[in-house]
Amino acid sequence: PHECQQVNHQHPMTFYFDGEPVRALAGDTVASALYASGRRVFSRSFKYHRPRGLLCCSGDCPNCIMEIDGRPNVRACRTSMHENLQAVSQHAWPSLDHDVLRVVESFDRFLPIGFYYKTLYKRRLLWKIAEPVIRRMAGLGRVRGGTPTHWPYEHRYEYTDVMVVGAGPAGMEAARHASAAGASVLLVESEQLGGHLRFETRPYIYEGAERPGYAVGRTIEQGLLANSNIRIFTGATALGSYEGGLVPILQGETLIHVRTRALVVATGCHQYPPVFRNNDLPGVMLSRAALRLIHLFAVRPGKRAVMMTANEEGYSAALESLRAGIDIAEVLDVRVEPCATRVASELRAAGVRITPGSAIREALGSRTVSGVRVGLVNSEMQPVAGSERIVTCDLVLLSTGWQGNAALLLQAGCQLELHRDIGHPVPTHLPPGVFAAGEVLGLCSLPEILQSGRIVGQAAAKSVEDANLDSSIWWNEIQQLCSQAGARSKDVTIPVAGQRKNFICLCEDVVENDLRQGVQEGFDEIETLKRYSTASMGPCQGRMCSRNSAEVCRLATRRDFGAVGMTTARPPICPVPLGALAGPEFHPVKRTSMHYKHVASADTIMDMGVWKRPFVYTTVSDEQDAVRNHAGLIDVSTLGKLVIKGKDAPLLLDKVYTHWFSRLEPGRMRYGVICDDAGSILDDGTVARIAADHYYITTSTGNVDFVEQWMKWWAVGTGWCVHVLNVTAGMAAVNVAGPKARDILARITDLDMSVFPYMACREATVAGVPALLLRVGFVGETGWEIHFPAEYGEYLWDLLLETGKDLRLRPFGVETQRLLRLEKKHIIVGQDTDALSNPYDSDMKWVVRLDKSDFIGRHALANLQSKPGPNRLIGFECIARACLLDGNAVVIAGKLAGRITSVRFSPQLKKYIGMAWVPTEYSTPGTAIGLHADGIVHPAVISDKPFYDPEGIRLK
Repeated sequence: PHECQQVNHQHPMTFYFDGEPVRALAGDTVASALYASGRRVFSRSFKYHRPRGLLCCSGDCPNCIMEIDGRPNVRACRTSMHENLQAVSQHAWPSLDHDVLRVVESFDRFLPIGFYYKTLYKRRLLWKIAEPVIRRMAGLGRVRGGTPTHWPYEHRYEYTDVMVVGAGPAGMEAARHASAAGASVLLVESEQLGGHLRFETRPYIYEGAERPGYAVGRTIEQGLLANSNIRIFTGATALGSYEGGLVPILQGETLIHVRTRALVVATGCHQYPPVFRNNDLPGVMLSRAALRLIHLFAVRPGKRAVMMTANEEGYSAALESLRAGIDIAEVLDVRVEPCATRVASELRAAGVRITPGSAIREALGSRTVSGVRVGLVNSEMQPVAGSERIVTCDLVLLSTGWQGNAALLLQAGCQLELHRDIGHPVPTHLPPGVFAAGEVLGLCSLPEILQSGRIVGQAAAKSVEDANLDSSIWWNEIQQLCSQAGARSKDVTIPVAGQRKNFICLCEDVVENDLRQGVQEGFDEIETLKRYSTASMGPCQGRMCSRNSAEVCRLATRRDFGAVGMTTARPPICPVPLGALAGPEFHPVKRTSMHYKHVASADTIMDMGVWKRPFVYTTVSDEQDAVRNHAGLIDVSTLGKLVIKGKDAPLLLDKVYTHWFSRLEPGRMRYGVICDDAGSILDDGTVARIAADHYYITTSTGNVDFVEQWMKWWAVGTGWCVHVLNVTAGMAAVNVAGPKARDILARITDLDMSVFPYMACREATVAGVPALLLRVGFVGETGWEIHFPAEYGEYLWDLLLETGKDLRLRPFGVETQRLLRLEKKHIIVGQDTDALSNPYDSDMKWVVRLDKSDFIGRHALANLQSKPGPNRLIGFECIARACLLDGNAVVIAGKLAGRITSVRFSPQLKKYIGMAWVPTEYSTPGTAIGLHADGIVHPAVISDKPFYDPEGIRLK
């Protein structure tokens, strides 16, 4: 035992793997504890069900994925141990050690790349038979049903001047120097502070003295912990880089949204395995994985090992393994020139055979490694004939390839180029506010890594103070470091072609021959080859295979690396539980000022976003009858309500809405639609002009916060004198509608209701309460919205019901309102529209006024006016016995053609009515369509007019 071990031998634990108890130590991961117990097979592969063991021990490969405490697809090497932990293997039947589905490998000749595209399409019945079998055999993990008893997920929001991702030596140094320059710093690390120094015992020169790697890391760490200006998040993973400096972080079960002004990426690099036959066998392990097991968890990964290397770190790892008690049978150096370093001399002195110009051709064994077939290679990595021999071993250590963890940089907008001095792809052309340091740049010596951290930390802090900072100054210093660094490792190309078990992608069981065949079939671009072969599309997202995939593509197409490129790095960088995205189980609940009146009398209370609303009081048919023939009352306080004031208020509304509002006379109101730059509908509502510089706006219930921010954004951006005030919480509102509505309001208001025209607004007193009355017709009858201070809610609700009692005034709920508005073909934004819907395709061309010189979306809408979209929103009528529902499919000519957005049965019209999106060529009124429900296609007819009172006579 030594200081860098994180296990506590005085604190034993017990956990369960596939129902069997296993001993562990505090500080173990699930993977280290299983490996210490003697287990070598951790999972089965995706396609062929081959045994797979530990490879990277850092969460970069798919080999240790299992179900842990009920959660599928968890990486055992990144999961800390706790008492009575339950781990279950996945993707094996009947057991992990005896998986009968490995028989699939015997038929691999009949399962080439894209076999399902080539063999299962000619007969539809064949695919229906094959699909469930393929899905059952190929899935990863199983989602357990039922409602969780515990919901631990949380959301948090943070801000910082400088965010440093990666707490290795470069990241820690960058954080220290950014803080010293006066910036607030947030340091994010997916494991613990120190990076690769945590598990290294080889000596480094630091501050003039020779110290082991872990001691250097702890010295730097202590300086950070004493700095109150640096916040440290460990066990946290940055998920992606988004616009506006947004970097979400997943820390345990908490999703943290961080906004930063400067992003420093010091995420280091990872090893990836070379390609040889059976390179996926348990016992084949990256050298850093072995060092993690040895130094962090006190686990000896094998008894007799063969090291294949192309760099100096392989020799250091071999020496550290030798000191841990592992017999190093041989070090195979693919470089032809003999290594003459001090470490190599120590290995030779210890009797270790070092063979330059040699490589592994094949790993031997069935369940685990029992030996390797090795042979000489020339400087071009081509095998030398007649040089093969077998070396017995139970462990194969690999240190041949390095790749920077540059996903965050790529997402931020930088590019990768092959650096001629370093020998592998490094980031270039960093955008403003984004910085990189350390191994992600290809630097490998500790002095260079630390120096890059100092340069970048200071530059990031300066960029916070000066947004126009000349980035070429610090970038030139970094480039000078990279030029001095030299190649970290020889580029190990694919040595042997034509082998069936040269695995490229361990996630998807893609072999070298699969990629070569894909290129021959025309998929010779790396992005199309990726999609056809599925290489790099599994859990590792290309960490273990993207470089080898690109190399095979390069060799097969005879192009250089720059022409082939690398696949796109998309967020999130690591898997995120859906629960973490959803956030806390609890949500804020909003209640209107009349809520408890509804609770006392309504049959059902529903959730509408964050609001509680009455779904129905009695029955929809009774409430519909009241509104159509007498009068109805509904609480509409949930509508968004904004007050817009200022001398430039008319200019702002003309800018934001598609219609004219500067021409709207005081005392009048108008329906309006807000669009984005592409002409897509964002929100709708009414705009009432109270005075020349005073407007009162209603928005949809769920979009008021967005509309408020949208208005303020444009007000600030234009520099206009406008004030936007959200009064949703302070103002209650009710809608009185029906033939008797005028008579009821005449009894309690000081206005002359007989001269209150449609789409007019008036300020008045209602039963002594100051109010704003809006003459609207959302439900298709004569009606008024009354907006008044929320504290009078219950008083006015009771008074209205009492005043209209003799006129048969009744309250009605949200479901009845939905039916009434549907009878008038009034849309609901977000239900009848989506993110691509524009006013022309949504049958609302009348809301767009292109005679305005400018408004948001005008250019796009001007083009859309003469170019109809592929689909249109239509109304339909259907006499069906089945229960039609929102979301049912529209069928035309026997094919799926669209979807229903809203549908209800109208007791008054005695038929189903609704709206749906259909192809434009089938949107003509009178066209017959089919509606799929309960396995039957029901006939319907398209209608272009409101289903109720098409002339709008009852609104007047």
